[in-house]
Amino acid sequence: MADRLRLALVFHQHQPAGNFPSVFQDVTERAYAPLVATLYRHPEVKASLHFSGPLLDWLEANRPDVIGDIADLVRRGQIELLSGGYYEPVLVGVPRRDGVGQIRALSDRVHAIFGQRPLGAWLTERVWEPHLPSLLAEAGIAYTVLDDEHFLQAGLRPQELGESYVTEDQGLPVIVFPGSVKLRYLIPFRDVSQTIKELRARADEGARLVVYADDGEKFGAWPGTYQRVHKDGWLEQFFSAIAQADFIQTTTLEDAWIFQKPAKRIYIPGGSYPEMAEWALEPNAAKRYAQARNKLGDDLSAQVVAPLWRNFFAKYPESNGLQKRMLIVSEELARRSILDASAEVRQAQQNLWRAQGNDVYWHGVFGGIYFPHLRADAYASLLKAERILSERRTAAGEQRDYDVDGYDEYIFRGNAGAVFVHVQGGAVIEWDIYASATNLVDTLARRPEAEHEALRRAEKSGKVLVGKAAEKETKSIHEAVRARERGLSKLLEYDVARRSFFQDSFRVGKGEPVVLHAYYYQLTPQREARTVSLILEPPVRALASVPGLGIRKDIRIADEGLAAGVRYRLRNDGEEAITLQFTSSSNVGLLSEQNPADVITVGTRKTTAGKPIDARHVSEIAVHSESRHFDIAIAIDPPCEVTTRPIYSITNSEQGFERVYQQVEIASTWNVTIEPDAHVDLEVRATAIGQMVEPDAVRPTARRRKAAAGANAETARVPRR
Repeated sequence: MADRLRLALVFHQHQPAGNFPSVFQDVTERAYAPLVATLYRHPEVKASLHFSGPLLDWLEANRPDVIGDIADLVRRGQIELLSGGYYEPVLVGVPRRDGVGQIRALSDRVHAIFGQRPLGAWLTERVWEPHLPSLLAEAGIAYTVLDDEHFLQAGLRPQELGESYVTEDQGLPVIVFPGSVKLRYLIPFRDVSQTIKELRARADEGARLVVYADDGEKFGAWPGTYQRVHKDGWLEQFFSAIAQADFIQTTTLEDAWIFQKPAKRIYIPGGSYPEMAEWALEPNAAKRYAQARNKLGDDLSAQVVAPLWRNFFAKYPESNGLQKRMLIVSEELARRSILDASAEVRQAQQNLWRAQGNDVYWHGVFGGIYFPHLRADAYASLLKAERILSERRTAAGEQRDYDVDGYDEYIFRGNAGAVFVHVQGGAVIEWDIYASATNLVDTLARRPEAEHEALRRAEKSGKVLVGKAAEKETKSIHEAVRARERGLSKLLEYDVARRSFFQDSFRVGKGEPVVLHAYYYQLTPQREARTVSLILEPPVRALASVPGLGIRKDIRIADEGLAAGVRYRLRNDGEEAITLQFTSSSNVGLLSEQNPADVITVGTRKTTAGKPIDARHVSEIAVHSESRHFDIAIAIDPPCEVTTRPIYSITNSEQGFERVYQQVEIASTWNVTIEPDAHVDLEVRATAIGQMVEPDAVRPTARRRKAAAGANAETARVPRR
């Protein structure tokens, strides 16, 4: 047995906390439950499994049969369960105290349900930075899995990847296992024989340990995989083949950690898997990165310096804003927790952790920043935590560079809401209503993505797979271009800056609009009783196309953050009259363009987010969102033309390219003439009311299920077949 190749199979299962219940149900039926059932039928195959906290909670509440099967597999020593951050945060993107706390929370949960305390952890998206060993050790973790790309970047050769290694930070060690990239592309998309051939080659090279570590969703939930993996029996064949191979011995990571000493100590640079590095870059940089890797070939491609996962904060200001907002709440909560251990504070901690789930902070084939329901859940969780903290707060505003972009923003926070004003565009980038736990400006700009070029090429060559063709294709999602509908590349449009409240543009005659969204305004706070008044002016060069034109906007925040308005003063310092169209646009985050309970009333006309409307001489607008529990009343003076339209982005996911609704744009347009040495005032005032959304009940630590001890075995142990 000693000369056998040890094969560690690691299956990672995760659903973000804010995902639709139907997705939990569907992926469990197609992937998670069949995988567990197949393991149950093959007691000779050992494996390591990871379930994130939200998925584990859902399974316990909705699929106790799956929980029972997992408990049986644990009891008979066939599988080990891995820990990780409870809500699946990328550890380098959250405060250390929260990362350690989340790992300990999931370890406690696994121990309470299954009677086994994890010693290893799944590292979210395999995002690594050199300080993580001490964090993992502090959380009670002894080992984790990285991509073999990490080890090649540390100077190892491919033939050295058949071992485990030890690394450390501040003298605190952790064992790291290399996960095979080649196996990730073979399993389950190629014949079983090709995987066995690869394992035989690794054994002949002298490898003592090979680790396969990847998402459980690819075993039934990815396009075409349910038919291939389960109906056509690929997984049964695979487990039978590795069990019968005389040169393979399956193992858990725990057994590999116990019985195999690490080859040596190494230090690994920051990074993730190769695809993640490409996704983190702007399109032009991603193209250069891919060209460099392709030119060097397999042997040297890992030596191309990859960007850190943190680069997503530079690529998406919306991601950066949410993450920096989370840091504010985390810091306040940490201070409050020192002297307050109440149930409310514990609940705030849970909500904060939930808001740290990784999915909404990045985008690739798997990331979720493009999905409004996931962003809404992150903000809702964060604002539920802040609502608890705001009860003792004195309403106040401050200038600070909270998003670390080199410019001071203006932040107002009261007991009822918060308003964040950015000097880019002189606009409101965040408007929080604590009662409904809603950010009214939960929006996402349309930006170029490297994947858009792949879509354009595939559509031009006729190689886009749509409908049944996409479902039947057995190639990996990295190897085929799928789409939900045809002609998506024709819908690609891009914004110059993030979409906010009170954004400005103007047009003279039939010329092109002058869009001021990306210009940096000068901000001057004013002192007024019970009101925050901010004077903003765009730079002169932005107005150069219209000699003599000056713009000043006065943003006023009142009623503890529940009211925000803007008054524009357009002045003419020239010698001739100026005639132009001036537009103030506001973008509202609604969850869906099709929800009939989310209604926009423009004057006397009503519409939903998905149906554009154009009305003249409008002085009042009302937005009612049943799905997000808020109402906005907007008053316009003088009356003007108002248009609403839905904003869509084109994005890629496991299911292929699709059109995704992001927000509704409400634009107020005035036709104005300004005489020399005169001015015109325009005003938009908004008041928001949120319906109280109760915080989730504090989740108690689960007791160990009786199924793990043998009771209720008749129902709990029957695997789903």
